[in-house]
Amino acid sequence: MSGIKKLALGIVILSATLFALQIDPFPKNGTLKNVFNTNCLQMTQSQQMLKAYIMKGLHSTFDDPEGSLKRAIPAYDKRFREIKEYFQSRLKDNPGAVQAFDQAQAIWDESKKILEAPPTKEGALKLRANFKQMIPLLLKGSKPAANGGLELLSLTGKLCRGPMKITIDYLLKLWGAEMPDYEADIQAIIDDFHKNLKELEANPLNNDKTRALLEKARKGFMFYEMMYNSKSRFIPNLLSRKADDNFKIIRQIKAEYKKQLK
Repeated sequence: MSGIKKLALGIVILSATLFALQIDPFPKNGTLKNVFNTNCLQMTQSQQMLKAYIMKGLHSTFDDPEGSLKRAIPAYDKRFREIKEYFQSRLKDNPGAVQAFDQAQAIWDESKKILEAPPTKEGALKLRANFKQMIPLLLKGSKPAANGGLELLSLTGKLCRGPMKITIDYLLKLWGAEMPDYEADIQAIIDDFHKNLKELEANPLNNDKTRALLEKARKGFMFYEMMYNSKSRFIPNLLSRKADDNFKIIRQIKAEYKKQLK
């Protein structure tokens, strides 16, 4: 192999390493703040796995969706069970919280099997429906333990999932999936994004850095509003990368908030 080809291959591998789906491990001996934040990450990364599943179904190799899923599914499954055990132990006297995680676990177990199988449009729509049910259950199972402003981390998660959800819906449309409520769903996501952004902008924990990052997230979201209203067809690779870019911005905002939370 020539030096140029080796360099090109190295760049491709590096790109996949930098941008492929990464599942952070459960924070061993972590504080409630750290575990609560990781549970919020569970919610968002379910969407990232769905996006990778759809990209694989579209026969895209961009950011290595097949390899990303192979690595992510077992890591996510392990972390899911550790988070469930943590909160069910901590909230054992709260039957609603315990039951919420049991219900979320059943949904995840079904979803895991779909993610591991060859992708289909029907599978993608089922995952979309499953995760729509699972995310609120993960929040319900952890929220009773929230204190000291931890709800703020959930709100940043919602801001992160908005672009991811629009991307997923758009990719499903490109794939030819039947989505009769597409327009209403997208408009609801757009409205929720601006509502959540406004609430975060009013947060007293903001500093110059978080305000700049929130503004960056707002400007980035304009792409999705433009895309939704455009008659042009957008390529999956661009949409996937844009959603992941927003994910990184929101994680930076979360990191700043975490520094200030008790």
